[in-house]
Amino acid sequence: MILTLIVIPLTVMDTQSIVTNKQAAWRSEHYLSCLRSTSLFSGLSDEEAVCFRNAAQTRSYKKDKVLYLEGEPAEFFYVISSGWIKLFHTTPEGEDVIVDMLTTGHIVAESSIFEQGRHTSSAVVIGDVQLISIPSRILKEQIGLSPALALSMLSSMSRHHRRHYGEMAVNAMQSAPQRVGGFLLRLCPPDKKTGIVLRLPYDKTLIAYTLGMEGATFSRALNILRLKTGVHVNGSRIEIDSVAQLTKFVCGPLAIKYVPEKTQAEYEPNDSGLKWNPAYAAARNNHASVACVT
Repeated sequence: MILTLIVIPLTVMDTQSIVTNKQAAWRSEHYLSCLRSTSLFSGLSDEEAVCFRNAAQTRSYKKDKVLYLEGEPAEFFYVISSGWIKLFHTTPEGEDVIVDMLTTGHIVAESSIFEQGRHTSSAVVIGDVQLISIPSRILKEQIGLSPALALSMLSSMSRHHRRHYGEMAVNAMQSAPQRVGGFLLRLCPPDKKTGIVLRLPYDKTLIAYTLGMEGATFSRALNILRLKTGVHVNGSRIEIDSVAQLTKFVCGPLAIKYVPEKTQAEYEPNDSGLKWNPAYAAARNNHASVACVT
């Protein structure tokens, strides 16, 4: 018996089709993963999330790109896949007042659906950014159809405001070096405790402004951190020898009773009440304020 094999070669068009299908599948999973990383969409089922995933598109922008201006119609909301975005108001005198600095995992412009479909602040890219854009009308439609999504939206907005209040409390009660140390802790990867090398995500002047200090104060604070905690600074390059040492300095003698997004269960009881639990520091990359409880 003679077996005859017929080999049909793939054409260039067939190969391109296979590659295109693989890329489409990868994008679909990437969109779903990014959506799942946000507090707004983390609790949705695959079926509920599919309409957002199907409407999603990737957008990449360079530094200084204005994403939208305050008062403009909001056609899209965005999930930050990588990079940083600054939200700000512009006063009648033309001065920019920073509202927030957002990075990977945060959602931008979603609240516009409650503001007659217009942006309540302006947004500019401060470091090359990759976004997932989704039409705002889809979010508005789905909130009307899904009580779970509506509740998730309210919870997400509540956490956002709670984080802001926490940062205000920290800025009011910490010294400048402690504030800078807390900022560096939030940049640290959660799975590393020693030998961490970071790059400041944006300009030092802008970091100083967001932390409520002048540029010269920021420089002096970095120098104090170098002397007190062994942090090494070389331009935008930061080396942190010990997360524990930096955390101890940031919390030090400070007692802050406001603990954003965390429950008392994450703090260990002692004779005076509660004490700092390093497990909270492990969550520092969520961009919540670093707080201490005594």
